[in-house]
Amino acid sequence: MSDYTAKILVLGDGAVGKTSLVRRFVRGEFDEDYIATIGVNLKHKSLEDIGLDMSIWDLYGQKSMSPGKHSSNYVGAEGALIVFDLTRKKTFDNLGHWIDDLYDYLGRIPVVFTGNKRDIMVDFKKKKGVKLSKKTKNEFHEYMIDEHYYKSVYSQEPKFVPVPLEETKTWFKSFKKEYNKQSSLFFTSAKTGKNVEKAFKKLGKYVVKNQIRYVLD
Repeated sequence: MSDYTAKILVLGDGAVGKTSLVRRFVRGEFDEDYIATIGVNLKHKSLEDIGLDMSIWDLYGQKSMSPGKHSSNYVGAEGALIVFDLTRKKTFDNLGHWIDDLYDYLGRIPVVFTGNKRDIMVDFKKKKGVKLSKKTKNEFHEYMIDEHYYKSVYSQEPKFVPVPLEETKTWFKSFKKEYNKQSSLFFTSAKTGKNVEKAFKKLGKYVVKNQIRYVLD
C-alpha cells in the first residue's frame, strides 16, 4: 500500500488525446478509435517507487463543456495534467483558459503540460523530409488530410496548424518563472508511449513533495 493518495485531473480541449494518455499510462495500451469522454472517466494507478496512489479524473473537453463547467469535479484535486494537441495550435492557445479556470477554484496546484501526438510530428518530418515551420504549415495541413488523421475524430475537417515547439518552450519558461515553479512541460505520444509515464510521474512527485511538506508543517 502506498504512503500517499491524491486526486489528479486531466484537462484540455476535446480530441487532444487525454483519454489515450490515461489509457497508455494506466494499462500500457493505445486504441486508434476515438470516443469522446462524456462526464468523467475515472482510473487508478499506483506508483510504488514514489509511494503514491493516483486517482485520475479524465474530464470531458468538448466546447459545450469547456472551462467553467468543471468546478464540481475539481474539488479535492492536488495536481493537474493539462493536455494540448501538437497538430492543432488552437488547443495550445486555449491553455490559458484551462489554467485560469483551474487556479480560480484550487489555487496554484502543481501542473504538467503535455503537448500530445508527438508521433505525428515525427512522421511528417520523416515522410516529407522538411522541418516544421511557418513556411510548411500549409503542407502540414495537407499531409494531415491526406493521411486521414481527422476522419475518426472530428465531425468536420479541422484546420491543422502545428504548434511551434521552441515557442512553446519559451512560453513555458515564462509561466514557470512567473506563476508556478511546480510545473513541467513534456512532448508526448499516447501511441508510442513517449514521455507519458515521465509526465504523470513528474506530477506525482510534485504532489508527494507537497504532502510531505504539509505533514512536516
